[in-house]
Amino acid sequence: MKQKVINKDLLIRFKDAFTRNLGLKIVACIFAILLWAYVLVALNPVRSKQISDVPITLEGYTDLLSRNLILVNSDLGLADVEVNATITNHSDLDESRINCRAFLGTISSAGTYRLPLSVTVQSNLGTVAEVNPRTVTVEVDNLIVKTVPVKLVTVGTLPEGYEIIGESVVSTITLEGAARYIEPAVRAVATVDLTDRTENLEESVDVTFYDKDGNELTVVTRSQNTPNVTVRLSLSAFKQVNIQPKLTLADETYYTMTTEVSPETITIYGSSETLAAIDTVETQPLVIPAEVQTVTRELSLALPEGVSLKRGQSSVVTLTAAVTERMAERTIEVPLTYAHLKGNMTIADGAPTFVAVTVTGPQRQVEKLTPEFFSAQVDLASYGAGDWDLVPVIQGPSTYRFPDVVVSTQDLRVQVTLVAPSETGTP
Repeated sequence: MKQKVINKDLLIRFKDAFTRNLGLKIVACIFAILLWAYVLVALNPVRSKQISDVPITLEGYTDLLSRNLILVNSDLGLADVEVNATITNHSDLDESRINCRAFLGTISSAGTYRLPLSVTVQSNLGTVAEVNPRTVTVEVDNLIVKTVPVKLVTVGTLPEGYEIIGESVVSTITLEGAARYIEPAVRAVATVDLTDRTENLEESVDVTFYDKDGNELTVVTRSQNTPNVTVRLSLSAFKQVNIQPKLTLADETYYTMTTEVSPETITIYGSSETLAAIDTVETQPLVIPAEVQTVTRELSLALPEGVSLKRGQSSVVTLTAAVTERMAERTIEVPLTYAHLKGNMTIADGAPTFVAVTVTGPQRQVEKLTPEFFSAQVDLASYGAGDWDLVPVIQGPSTYRFPDVVVSTQDLRVQVTLVAPSETGTP
């Protein structure tokens, strides 16, 4: 009985030594760490590690291009790789340490190919146990180069009073890529929106491609970039104004002139502020001689500062000037004489002593006329006593000196009363 008590007491003391003795616990932990380190360093067991999302790369792409072939699907996705490696290398293993490749060197023509993946571990950190997927499918097409015509198309409307005065865009674009994408393209369109634009434009514009039936295409080039072209548009405010010939007639006193200019108006370009102050554009000055004639001349426009014409628009206009003499009309009082009065007949008091003659013609001739250039006579040879309504005979100026003067005598009449001697009380 006493022996059992002693054994039980020893067990309690032994238990307390392991559960309550802190120093012993620390020694045990250190021993465990040393033991684990020994296992890692001395034994270093191999364990598998799963590495996900390893990029799949290609080799031999340059050689493929040299054979005028191109890979259609360049994004081959990701692979999952299982690697057997020692415990000490596990922490260094990730997707960056795995080389997962497909080789294109055996491909010599367009088509669809299933290529095995070659997977290695860098720096001998482990060996590949499994890869998923084991192969990748690639599509290869013929690599072609094609030149496609480019057309610039504008949409939207410029603000009122603005216009495109110049544009620049390449006439063609060269495409290089897979035949399936490039071959159907027959034309390209670069579209620019003009809405609310008032300033010059210079920018890269993406190009839209169409097939022969007018269907829009998705074009993938070798560079994988969206094809674009540089478009330059010159915009300007514009205004249509009248053309005003700047002419001087050598003699405006006796000559007058009518003009006709072709074209009558012209469109000018400049800033909106400059154009607001301009209503007409004059021509270069020209002096027209003082003589009856029709003159046709080509005159250059004298454009105001800050104003220009559209490229290709002529700055020369055709002027036709018709010069004529100024016409005038005058009334001249011409002294009236009575001739061939019979016997002792007399003319009663109140008979007209002059007649009013109207003359028309060139002003320079008409204004020189005086009564002395005219004569007016009534021939009484055939008339006896009584009241007579007579037409005087008018002699005008010399046609040699005044060739263009017209004397108007229409309805020119005088009333004359002739008195016999008995009627006057003479015996």
